[in-house]
Parts: sequence; structure tokens; C-alpha cells
Amino acid sequence: MYTMAPVVQIDKKFNLSLKNVKDALNIQPNDAFFIEWENTHTITLKKTTDSDPFIEAVKKPAHISTHKKVDLDRLENELWST
Repeated sequence: MYTMAPVVQIDKKFNLSLKNVKDALNIQPNDAFFIEWENTHTITLKKTTDSDPFIEAVKKPAHISTHKKVDLDRLENELWST
């Protein structure tokens, strides 16, 4: 993981230069990133993959805990018994 010290400053037209970031992360034309707001002072850029975002969402759903084992038989019985 890179630790970067450069300061990026916003100009009067609300533009900002990301040259230092581009050089440090080897960003190429047509690269795509997800922007995640961590809090009011921090954002995270996550490079997207070349794969289909729908397939990625199915493989890694955001709302399911992978640490819990789900009893599918019990869940099916609950759904059909109501």
C-alpha cells in the first residue's frame, strides 16, 4: 500500500490536479474507480476490475456476513410455513 504525502489543492474553478496521485498509482487512460466516502475528511478510490460489476456484486454481496453459516433447510421451512 502506498502512503502519499502530496497535498492536492482546489483552485478557484473547483478543479484539482491529481498528477501526483496518477504517477504514484500508475493510473492509465480509461481506468475506472469507485469513490467511497469514509467520513467528511476522507475518501477512498478503489480501482474497478475488468469484470462485470453485476458478477462482482453476486460474488461479494455487501449485505451478507460470510462468517455466519446459514441453515438453508430451516430458512426454507420458515418461508413455506408462513
